[in-house]
Amino acid sequence: MALRFGFYNLDNILVYTLVMAGTKPYTPKQNEQLKLSRSQVSAFRECPRCLYMKLRHGIGTPGSPPFLLNSAVDGLLKTEFEIYRENQSPHPLFEENRLNFVPWKPDQEKWRSIKYEDESRNMILSGIIDDLWLDRDTNKVVLADYKATSTKKEINIFITYKWQMDFYHWLLKKVGMDVSSDSYFVYANADRYKERFDGTMHFNMSLKKYAVEDSWVEQTLDKIRATLDDDVAPDPYAECKNCNYVGQVFSIGIEGETTV
Repeated sequence: MALRFGFYNLDNILVYTLVMAGTKPYTPKQNEQLKLSRSQVSAFRECPRCLYMKLRHGIGTPGSPPFLLNSAVDGLLKTEFEIYRENQSPHPLFEENRLNFVPWKPDQEKWRSIKYEDESRNMILSGIIDDLWLDRDTNKVVLADYKATSTKKEINIFITYKWQMDFYHWLLKKVGMDVSSDSYFVYANADRYKERFDGTMHFNMSLKKYAVEDSWVEQTLDKIRATLDDDVAPDPYAECKNCNYVGQVFSIGIEGETTV
């Protein structure tokens, strides 16, 4: 839940912002463990100022509607892969790509939720993964993530998706898993050029391999701590749409009420 409140800035413009209700602000040099999710670490890489405002002052960025169709695809893929996990048989995508894989079969039920306590940084890092596979040739665990899209062009992996995989790879290593440096994205590419819909959406399935590069993770965690311990907020990031929007509103200098 978020609360909206307004205040007048120095140009006498009424500005509204979002405050995350029930969120305890970070206190510089606090003894309490700092809890960070994968999405928060990625958010810091996108814009340190926005994460600073959220964790230090409880001011969140505007949200967006949930991607319900993407979530539906994610759920269906998880259900499908569970069939092959239970039978310990290769998924057709593995055979198609000549991969000697089977879905990894864990001992515990809630294996998708990963949490690591970093005592040296006094942090708890967490993330929720889509899937893990087992490479039968190397006996290593392979990280996988499901994505939905719709394009006729070659599928390119977004940089934020790569960060996501990098962080999960680092997290899995920290909890003691022997994880492969090769990861895979399962892409469900919807065909929106069919002549008829008939209540059915058709997908072309493919795998995209990505060699993880997680050397940036620990450096970023140190930067997050240093940034939060500073009483001066980072400068607005030039490519951040939220910072740019607020900056443009403030630069107008008009009188009256302006809603942000």
